[in-house]
Amino acid sequence: MQRFEKAMLWGPALVLGVSSTVIAAEPQGFEQTKLEPGVTVADIEPLKDGRLLMVLDGGGALRTSVSQDDGKTWTASIQLLPKPDGNAGYHHPSLTRAGNGDLLLSYQYYVRKTRPVYKISYYRRSKNDGKTWGDQLFMAADGLFNDKPIVLSTGRLIAPVEREARVEGGDHAGYVSSVFFSDDNGYSWTRSGEVNALPIEAQEPHVVELKDGRLMMLCRTYSRFVLRSYSADKGKTWSKGEPIRHLELPAWSSALNVKRIPSTGDLLLLRSLRGEDGVRSPFASVISKDDGKTWINERIIAGDPKERYGYPCLLFLDETAIIGYGSFAGSRVARIPVKWFYETPGDELPSVGDKQ
Repeated sequence: MQRFEKAMLWGPALVLGVSSTVIAAEPQGFEQTKLEPGVTVADIEPLKDGRLLMVLDGGGALRTSVSQDDGKTWTASIQLLPKPDGNAGYHHPSLTRAGNGDLLLSYQYYVRKTRPVYKISYYRRSKNDGKTWGDQLFMAADGLFNDKPIVLSTGRLIAPVEREARVEGGDHAGYVSSVFFSDDNGYSWTRSGEVNALPIEAQEPHVVELKDGRLMMLCRTYSRFVLRSYSADKGKTWSKGEPIRHLELPAWSSALNVKRIPSTGDLLLLRSLRGEDGVRSPFASVISKDDGKTWINERIIAGDPKERYGYPCLLFLDETAIIGYGSFAGSRVARIPVKWFYETPGDELPSVGDKQ
């Protein structure tokens, strides 16, 4: 097998070229780090030696950066994959630790200005914690987005994807979602049944494992609310999808990220709430103490009313949430104490239940 060795040198080079700026604690009570210009943070994964590896979208090329201080500062990024020719680009990369310890890098090959939309998801494997990468392998003829693959308690890998099932109706109008799953640490993949709630679109799905063993999928829509589906068979089949109208989204929609807080067992959902004409603001968190039935304690992470916040990634280190997100002003990494999500904000959201 050919080895791909351009991007990662885990030796003395790490101490050189730090290219991030720590922003002092804001009124919210947490610090944020502003990354170098021209890149969008996509995912962050701990390495076996305790460092953090970040993968970024650099205008259609993939880049990486490393932190030695739990995400406070980051090295200047280096290129992992160059941008392909023409209108194509590599986007929305993710890093996933398989059950056998291998590190998987997945990403989307996207060709602009095509209908139906042309997206293919690929992955590469590293057996030495990202020092070298294997060949590019096909995963799905569908779009996989950043920080979406997860590993279930059974060891099954779940890669949530979207596809454009209907071309008529304009961009974003005809999407359905599904997952590809693997029981052999990502060497082979099987497609699940689809979440088809059309005319409500199901886009950019994110999956979380519930305490009762089911899986819950939350999807972005352009209908101003989040869509929810369940699987009772570890991702093979899914319910049609139901709107959660109280979990509002902007007219321009918003990428989601939902994960379980390890220390409390509650779910944390990240999304942008409102906005017109391309605005996605504010960027907020909300928690669920009952596995997604109700949502409480909305908190604003970033709230510039003219911003477009998007594509968050989320990682927990002890009692700190590491959150990366993009914006017009550039990508940032926030280090937020878990307790912050439970504190009473001035803009608290009342309990959001299953009433539609």
